Amino acid sequence: MGSIDLYKTSGHYPYYANSMYEPIHIEDREFLLKPMNCPMHLMAYTSEPRSYRDLPQRYAEFGTVYRQEQSGELNGLVRVRGFTQDDGHILCTPEQLQDEFKQCLRLVQEVMAIFDLKTRCRVSLRDPANTAKYAGGDTLWAPAEACIRTVVTELGLEHTEGLGEAAFYGPKLDFMALDALGRSWQIGTIQVDFSLPERFGLEYTGRDGKPHRPVMIHRAVFGSIERFMGLLIEHYAGDFPLWLAPEQIRFLPITDGQTEFATQLAARARRAGLRVTIDAQRDPVGAKIRRAQADKVPFAVVLGKREVATESVSIRSRVNGDEGVISVDAFFKRVQAEANPETATATACT
Repeated sequence: MGSIDLYKTSGHYPYYANSMYEPIHIEDREFLLKPMNCPMHLMAYTSEPRSYRDLPQRYAEFGTVYRQEQSGELNGLVRVRGFTQDDGHILCTPEQLQDEFKQCLRLVQEVMAIFDLKTRCRVSLRDPANTAKYAGGDTLWAPAEACIRTVVTELGLEHTEGLGEAAFYGPKLDFMALDALGRSWQIGTIQVDFSLPERFGLEYTGRDGKPHRPVMIHRAVFGSIERFMGLLIEHYAGDFPLWLAPEQIRFLPITDGQTEFATQLAARARRAGLRVTIDAQRDPVGAKIRRAQADKVPFAVVLGKREVATESVSIRSRVNGDEGVISVDAFFKRVQAEANPETATATACT
């Protein structure tokens, strides 16, 4: 919860009052179920005096927030009332703004590459015909919009512009992803904000010994974790890459005689940090293989008498089908390499 005064100061209340839950009265104060994380990070900044030497100050959290969505607006994981945001806020000098913005942009691009997500970029600006709905005047908005336009131009980033799509406190660069049905969802965002530092009276001592106002960047790589997960499920149609799959290996003993061997291999896999199960049901091995395929398990490992005798495994991968028999050590070496997120990152970003 947060004091309602924080959101009155920030301007979120009453801008988004209809999306917030009713205030909670505790003694003589009013609190809100936290609708956003920004004011808390600003209060962390004000906890002690700051100098230009301390900047940039970077804050980040996976914070759960609550929005009073109408029942008709709720939609699985992609539109919920309580969700987790990967919120980051950077307080920096005006001179540091472009470099910090570029670093945020690179972070979003690297993460989207890991997940093989194709995104479109939109520079979201205020509507010049309706400036009353935005906080602050041209002196705050002009440098913020100029920063975003300069960065996307310098980096040659393909983008569109969306008038009226800005946050009430500043313009932003939004990342839009398409799901399997062709629907567009906003996920990551990077926002430049001269307004909230003004509203909260944030200061730092400059080289000249005088107080100066920092600039704020809001950044979220995933946006809502729940929405991002829903998008991934649609994007992969359940065929998650090995490193992301909730079940990476399923061992399939042909008879009860191979169950002990399967148990030993599963224990070794778990010690290596892999997610595994054993299908020990007394069904024909063909049925077990079809079950693993239907569940989209990346590796189904068949274990018979030959495999036990030779310390080997018979592999069926979701991608290539029957891959034949290899040694246990060779199998684990391969799976651990493919299941390593750092390997996936390096491959995706090259």
